[in-house]
Amino acid sequence: MKIRASVSAAALLIALGYASQGMAQTPPGQRAPTAEPATPKLPVPGQIVVQEANTLLAKQDLIGQTVHAPDKAKIGSISDLILSKDGKSVEGFVIGVGGFLGIGEKTVALKMDRLKMTAGANGEMELAMDMTKDELKSTPTFKSKKEQDAEKQAAERARERPQIPAQPGGPAPRPGTN
Repeated sequence: MKIRASVSAAALLIALGYASQGMAQTPPGQRAPTAEPATPKLPVPGQIVVQEANTLLAKQDLIGQTVHAPDKAKIGSISDLILSKDGKSVEGFVIGVGGFLGIGEKTVALKMDRLKMTAGANGEMELAMDMTKDELKSTPTFKSKKEQDAEKQAAERARERPQIPAQPGGPAPRPGTN
C-alpha cells in the first residue's frame, strides 16, 4: 500500500511539472508578451541621491568609531549622536569611556566641537579629542531623556507605595503581604 501511494504521489508531481511547463509556453504563432519600458525614476524634492564628498554617514563614519586622546591613547567609542529636535543640527555625541567589553563603561556626552575629525594616512576618518580618558572618567554620567523619565517614574512609584511599619520584635512584613 505504501509503495502504491509513493508511486502515485511521484506520478502526480511529474504530471503537475509538465502541466506547469506547458502553461508557461507561448502558443505557436503568437509572440511572447514584452515588458513595458521602465519609466525613469525621478527624485522627490529634498531627496539626496548620492552622498557628497564633504558629508559623513553617522553609522558608517562616526558611530562605533574609536576616539583617541592627544597622546593617541584610546578614549572610547561613539555610541550615539544628539540631534536638535528640529533635526537640523547635530548637537553632540555620546561616547562610552572605560570598562571592558561594555561592562563598567561610563557614558559621557560632549558638544560636537570637542571632536576633531581628520583624514588618516590610509584615507579613513580619525577621531580625536583634546582630553584624556581619565579626565572623562571624572565627569558626570550622561543621562538620556528616556533614562531621566524612567528615574522620575521610579521615584514617583516609591512615593506612592505605602510604607508598612516594622512590627516590634519581628521581621518587617514584605510590601503587598499582610
